[in-house]
Amino acid sequence: MTRFSATSVQPCHYLRQEDTRQESVLLVEEAPLAISINDITHAVMMVTPTSLDAFAIGFAFSEGLIENAQEMRDISLEKTSTQHPEIDGFAINLIVSQRRFADFKKGRIARLGATGCGLCGVESLDYALPQLTPLIPSDILSDSVLRGLKSQLFEHQIIGKESGAIHAALLVSPQGEPLIAMEDIGRHNALDKVLGYALQHNINLHNHSVVMSSRCSTELIQKAVRSGLSCLIHLASPSTLAVKLARQYGLTLIHLPKQDAPRIFASSYQLKGN
Repeated sequence: MTRFSATSVQPCHYLRQEDTRQESVLLVEEAPLAISINDITHAVMMVTPTSLDAFAIGFAFSEGLIENAQEMRDISLEKTSTQHPEIDGFAINLIVSQRRFADFKKGRIARLGATGCGLCGVESLDYALPQLTPLIPSDILSDSVLRGLKSQLFEHQIIGKESGAIHAALLVSPQGEPLIAMEDIGRHNALDKVLGYALQHNINLHNHSVVMSSRCSTELIQKAVRSGLSCLIHLASPSTLAVKLARQYGLTLIHLPKQDAPRIFASSYQLKGN
């Protein structure tokens, strides 16, 4: 496939209010990416244009469009123009097996029929909150390892150190070792890049963890469960629905506060008092 070397940050000029001097600062790149499945457009996402192949594969994996790497046949990526002369976009096409493509077309028809006016009806709510297969029991990282993950996440950020204002996701081994860090302007995208990387490198995500800079929401829980990831660790507190779903599916969900000890909201074992 064609690969693009994106800088991910670009200089942007601004004026200082007090003396109207013009200065420059590095800002995170954001670009539209059209994702197609066997030449049928599925979604347009706003992304930071790095590791786009891993992102697209992870997106397909975490959204249930594919279940394993063997169902991927090919992937192509190209830079495209938009209606705005100074703004480039990207288009990526995933070629999947005929069985998965048939499932995709059926799901696409159902999705279009269910979401014509937003989440309005039983079918739409069922699509937003699907029944997923619970995870198998997993181990939990030690307290000492958990306490050190926040600094490790910051250490492995590259774009974040240059510009800030970007989400990060760090894949951690069962032994607590960092494996890969991904960054993106979208928190869901950062997780999808990690999941795509794992799929590309045949990493079974059981007993693995992902540390994220953002809060945890329902969509992140669903992506983690679909991919078989055992643990999500966040620097911001989760939503109530995220906690309920994590407990339902056996996903370990941990919040790392700024000062306090790690807070385990859900895990493979039943928490006392639930």
